[in-house]
Amino acid sequence: MRKVFVAICFAALLGSARSQNFVGVQWQVVEPTENFRTSTNTGFGVKVRYLHFMSRQLAISGTAGHVQFDSRTSAQPFNDYKVVIIPVHLGATFLLSKGVVSPHIGIDLGMDYLRVRGVPAGSLLPIFVDRSELKFGFSPEIGVGIHIAGPVGILLTGSYNVTYTPGVPSRYFGFGAGLAVGY
Repeated sequence: MRKVFVAICFAALLGSARSQNFVGVQWQVVEPTENFRTSTNTGFGVKVRYLHFMSRQLAISGTAGHVQFDSRTSAQPFNDYKVVIIPVHLGATFLLSKGVVSPHIGIDLGMDYLRVRGVPAGSLLPIFVDRSELKFGFSPEIGVGIHIAGPVGILLTGSYNVTYTPGVPSRYFGFGAGLAVGY
């Protein structure tokens, strides 16, 4: 699965040298919030973003990512679990200005694949669970693109991600840094 993901990202990067397209690959640090924070630690992930500009400042976007959280405690066997979220979203991005430094705002809506493996938090018995769900998610974002040279730039973003899980939604902040082509 990871090889396919990397191949798609590489192909998109090669095809984005036109000025109307933009592809960015970011590495993320994600911080859970509210009830989600009581059971998981800071997570890490990767996000790929494709923008197609409809005008000079407005673009439609597509994003796909992979985020993994580990359990807050390492006490065995209780609370030894992982949460994986794979968001696939479509959205809109608005560039506040377009130049060497280009700040933007955007929102993405879509489906999040959520997988929980291990013994969940608060479990009284060490019962292993392997549960997968497909849930609605959304992600407002702010960021800045910094032009380096030619079609290459740096992309820095901050987002607030919500996945509607049973009971309480899984919410987390995402902070990303990466490269962009087609800038």
